[in-house]
Amino acid sequence: MYMSIRVGNVLVDPVLRHGLPLVLVAICLHSLPQLASSVSLPEVFDLGRALPVWAWLAAAAFAAVSFYSVGQYDVLARRELRLTGDEARAHRNGAAAVALSQLLGFGLITGALARYRLSPQDGMIRASQITALVTLLFLIGMMFVTAFAILFSGLLIDRTAGIAAITCLAVCVLTLVLYRPRVRILKWQIAMPGLVTVSASIFWATADVVTAAAAFYVLLPEPVELGFSAFLPIFCIALAAGILSGVPGGVGPFEVVLLGLTAPHLPTHIDQTCLMTAICGFRMLYYVLPALLAALVLLRPPNAIPKMPAVQPPLPSRFPPRAEVGVIAQNRGEMVALPSGVGAMWPAGNSLVCLFDPIADAGPDWPRHFKHHARRRSLLPVLYKCSARHAIAARKAGWAVVKVAEDAIVAPATFDLKGARFSGLRRKLRKAAKAGVTVQLFRSEHLSALDQIDVAWQKRCGGARGGTMGRFCPCYIESQLLLVAEVDDRPVAFVSLHKGQTEWALDVMRDADAAPDGTMYLLIHEAIRLAAQAGIPVLSLAAVPAGGVRDHGSGAKLLAYVRGKWAAQGLYQFKSAFAPTWKPLYMAAPGRLGMCIGAMDILREVVRPSPLHDGAPCASIAGSEVPRMRSRGHPLADAS
Repeated sequence: MYMSIRVGNVLVDPVLRHGLPLVLVAICLHSLPQLASSVSLPEVFDLGRALPVWAWLAAAAFAAVSFYSVGQYDVLARRELRLTGDEARAHRNGAAAVALSQLLGFGLITGALARYRLSPQDGMIRASQITALVTLLFLIGMMFVTAFAILFSGLLIDRTAGIAAITCLAVCVLTLVLYRPRVRILKWQIAMPGLVTVSASIFWATADVVTAAAAFYVLLPEPVELGFSAFLPIFCIALAAGILSGVPGGVGPFEVVLLGLTAPHLPTHIDQTCLMTAICGFRMLYYVLPALLAALVLLRPPNAIPKMPAVQPPLPSRFPPRAEVGVIAQNRGEMVALPSGVGAMWPAGNSLVCLFDPIADAGPDWPRHFKHHARRRSLLPVLYKCSARHAIAARKAGWAVVKVAEDAIVAPATFDLKGARFSGLRRKLRKAAKAGVTVQLFRSEHLSALDQIDVAWQKRCGGARGGTMGRFCPCYIESQLLLVAEVDDRPVAFVSLHKGQTEWALDVMRDADAAPDGTMYLLIHEAIRLAAQAGIPVLSLAAVPAGGVRDHGSGAKLLAYVRGKWAAQGLYQFKSAFAPTWKPLYMAAPGRLGMCIGAMDILREVVRPSPLHDGAPCASIAGSEVPRMRSRGHPLADAS
């Protein structure tokens, strides 16, 4: 939350924000004549004309490369903010906005106004967000560029200390990026950009700053015995001083820092006129000329960035082909149509997770198309809980693949309680029947009791997990098959199931402290019976972490530990009572590093999900219609 600082009746923070830069500029302008007292403007122009043509051409070329890199910040910012459109036009608009704002100063204001003029369809608020994010990306990249420039320039006496400082900086930034907190820039609250965005911003900041320094360096007089590696950190510090001051063009702070740090490296027979010649030439090529070109762009009609045509996924009118994809209605997911199929995609931290198999028959190019789509959103592609067929396709594409779960599959049509393997289940069902447990379809009068059951269950079990696991929310479960267990007309437990075209899938399970033994087994058995009546060939009891008794090796031991840590062993035993067929599920990502980052993102979203608000995160799947529950006559009569 934005807070103001008062001393008496004086509001201090606006004075600090706006007055401090002006004080610094005044100090710099006062010091500048003392540092450049021997500079003669006629001599500056004469030396500028005396520079060889190749130096001017090389400086112009380096400046052009620098501004090409500058335009990439807008592309990264729009990807991070999930804005679709023509990225080439966004690149041009971004370069023009930066060229104008760096000459006029007050970059957050002038940059936002320029972007709003160039892309009015985004609105002023969105233009301000893009400007703030571009500034943040540049500052992050600038920190690393300056740190490495100082480290490798030989200016540090103790290089070990420099390496330690850079390592601490990298760890801090990496921690912020992985956990994605919100930071404040003036009055704007923005989320920390993702790992892909930060990595790309460091790359483009390096290209931007190094080529800008090269444009200045080729304009320096030849007798200056100062290597580029020694000049680069001086230029970085001077550039940062000019940018952070917020004054037009950084005039004053840039010159003071540059002259002050470069003067000791000038030969005794060279005065500062030569250095001022390079400064003036650099300002003409890097500030004035790009700003004039940007002004011409702004004088044209608004250069709106057209939105890409929306592609509606070919979803069915009532139920999705795969039942469990319904969980994305609760985790900000969406159905995305790619050239090779349709997938349920869920942005989790730095990863774009495609849950389960594509719901349309995807070809062998699915991993490539999915990777390209994730890259356009500055996210890492991750396939999670996919089948062996798609895991093989991902491995052929060079992705890392690991078995992560086993799905418990039951065939309702052939399910029969006879046989020794169902002896434990029969015993549990007899206990529930003896306790007087009955199963009903959800009715509106159940809602309050189910909410109380969920609250008590979370207190007992330490909270509900999210991500790929559904949580109790009225707007979420109303589109599911919801079965309620009652004792003496009082709800004591309930389960919900996703309904698909050819399968149902178990989702939310909750029971009260007073629920009799065998209640949950009775609810699942009734769900299987209803699925058989409805002609559903497959019912999934949902997956448990891999690492069962049939697996061996260190990986199985690790997964077995995870299973015990998160009480998954109990779920495995519970679902084993129904003698399901265990179907292996896999996770795939481009490389082991991407696999580790994706696993961290998914684990964080599962263990520490975002808070649920009634109606806020829950939505239908890409507009597909899901029927509401209804009860006429006997509660179980119309379940089919």
